[in-house]
Amino acid sequence: MAAKIAKKLTHLRQTDFKLWAMTLWLVKRNLDIHKQAHYSVLRVDADKKLQNKLKKAVTDRVQDGDYKLEPYDFLTADQDNQIFTIESSETDFTKIQGEVDKGLANQKVEKYEDLLDSWAYVVKLEYDGSVVYGVRKINKFTQATKVKSVSYFLFEDKKLVDLEDKKIFAIDTHIDFFAYDGTTFITNKKEFESALNFREGMEKNRDVILAEFIELKVFSDIEPIRKMVGSNLHLLRKMSSIQKSAYYKDKKFLKELHERNKEKGWNLTIHNGVIVIDETNVDFVLKLLNNERVESQINHEVFDAVVKKKVA
Repeated sequence: MAAKIAKKLTHLRQTDFKLWAMTLWLVKRNLDIHKQAHYSVLRVDADKKLQNKLKKAVTDRVQDGDYKLEPYDFLTADQDNQIFTIESSETDFTKIQGEVDKGLANQKVEKYEDLLDSWAYVVKLEYDGSVVYGVRKINKFTQATKVKSVSYFLFEDKKLVDLEDKKIFAIDTHIDFFAYDGTTFITNKKEFESALNFREGMEKNRDVILAEFIELKVFSDIEPIRKMVGSNLHLLRKMSSIQKSAYYKDKKFLKELHERNKEKGWNLTIHNGVIVIDETNVDFVLKLLNNERVESQINHEVFDAVVKKKVA
């Protein structure tokens, strides 16, 4: 899979985008009572200068050869010189893509107020059946209340000129992620997760894994875990990472954990193959289930390694 994804990016980096058509879309987002995100889009006409600037923002990000590819994980190291990859089908982007691909069936921005309360924008590049989507989360001054609270000035003729009567819409061109051929390439993990409802997704993962802990009889009681994890983003990431690796479903792994408990003096209480959990040992047990307890092959020192990469 990694080789296939790398081949996609290599192809894009070698592509001449001069003939590719560009369209701009504003994304609106609403959360229902279940925290499910629903997206709609608006078509936006832009002058040639802005079209070229946004197109270049996407192609520059795509064709930057300094980035290395790494699979997306909930717990990752700093992103310096890395692009994280994930299948688009595992994210909310497929919902946004589906709306954008409706094309002319979508309404077009007709008045200034249509621009406000936008969640993100999408730059769609297409040519001869190939499509690249560049996405940027919009963070500043798109909500009506924020727009009213900010004053804009232009320095002109050696003085500041008030732009109060101008209809200002502020975006930047730092593309957070781009999608191509079913793969999403993440250049800004924080904004990617924010744009695509990942926190809510991690909260769902938390609830799913807690139910599985009960079903599989991993713990005597999961309420201490539920209470400690809550909406803590770091612990939500850890829960999602535990769910993805699924060591807790491996009977051999759990048996080894129980045996190492005695050998290493971890002082976990285990009755009839079930770990007794309380608020004092939740964090430690989650480390074990995420397989963070690592021993050096050189001097046998033991470390808690949150971010791990298997040796091929």
